[in-house]
Formats: sequence, C-alpha cells, structure tokens
Amino acid sequence: MKKIAILAFSMFSLFGSKAEINVGNSVEWLCADADIIAVGTLKSYTKCSTGNNLFLCTFQSTQILFGTSGNSLIFTINYIATDSLNKYVSQKTPMLVFLQQNESIYKSKKQETWWFAMEAYNSKPALVNLQSPSQLLISASGFSVLTSPQLIISYCQITLQKIAEYQVMGKSVFPNYLNIPFQTPAFNLLYSGSSCYLLVPDFMYAESKQKLY
Repeated sequence: MKKIAILAFSMFSLFGSKAEINVGNSVEWLCADADIIAVGTLKSYTKCSTGNNLFLCTFQSTQILFGTSGNSLIFTINYIATDSLNKYVSQKTPMLVFLQQNESIYKSKKQETWWFAMEAYNSKPALVNLQSPSQLLISASGFSVLTSPQLIISYCQITLQKIAEYQVMGKSVFPNYLNIPFQTPAFNLLYSGSSCYLLVPDFMYAESKQKLY
C-alpha cells in the first residue's frame, strides 16, 4: 500500500478579501492518492438515505490498475446525475474509477463499504466514462485534458510505475501545488475568475510548491 503523508482538499476559495483560488486534482495525484484504481462496468446503484445526492454503487472490475480487491467493488459516490448512472448501467459503459478508503465503514440497508469515489475537480467524481472521457482528467504534464481512453489507461500505468519506483527508495509521496499557466486547457477548464493550481506528487514536478503562499 502506498503511504501518502497528507490528505489534501481539492478546492480552496476566498483566501483573503480579493484572491480566489481553484485547486483541482491532477491525474498524477489521483494515482498517488488512490487506494484502488479499477477498470470495469457499473452493475447497479441505490440512493443512500443519508448524504446530499449520495449513491451506493456496485462495480464489476475487469482490470485493477492499483490496489487489491475482488472483482466486485462497492463504493459511494457523490454529486452525480441519476441519468448518468442509469446510462452507465444500461449500456454497460466501460469505466475507470479512483477510490479511497473511508475512515469508517459506510452502511446502507444490507450493503456496506469502506470505499468512496475520489474527486477530480469542482466536486466532479473521478468516475471516468472510457467511451467518452469528456473533460474530467487533467494531466500536469503539459496541463492537458486527457480525452483518449487508451492514453488515460497508459498514462495511469506509467504514473503508477514512477510512484512505485520512488517509494522503493524509501521515500514518501506528498501533495504539492502546481500553478497552471494562463490559456492552457487545464486553466480554461478550472478558471472561474480565480488563480488555478493542480495538486501533484511533489517529486514529479520540481516547480511545484508545498504551500500556496
């Protein structure tokens, strides 16, 4: 298991009276911070009795990119449209999901889980439609938005290998802030009258900083 020393928030706002900052998770940081990364299909979902737009999902994995788990995964997911979940289940859409472990087990009716879907940015869950990835995963390499399913899987595998090699040397991975340049795809995606940053693994980007200020 990876040892991540700090869990970071993915969005900050109103630092002071004028400055506004938006922070998103890069795909590099999602790979570093996830406990399970899986490819598969969404089998079913139920609305949870607690939480704002919270669902409990059953996921049939076909490939585990990282972590240890059986073929069937159960996890919670927040801030997603019911129509999207319906489509994913009915069309057996190939998906990629980044999961983290809760501090305590979540129970709903007869189901329970330790896992929850991570956030990509702006409360968008890191559950990727591999048929049409849209604008969900941001790479800090070139500040690009990954839209090719093959590139997404390949890039995750390469990133996970780099992280594993770094940790073999006895080093821990920390989250750093990387300033997003103006008029890049990443900036255009996150900008809302704000400065924009990506959370990245510290060792991968020398120009990243430990703190925003």
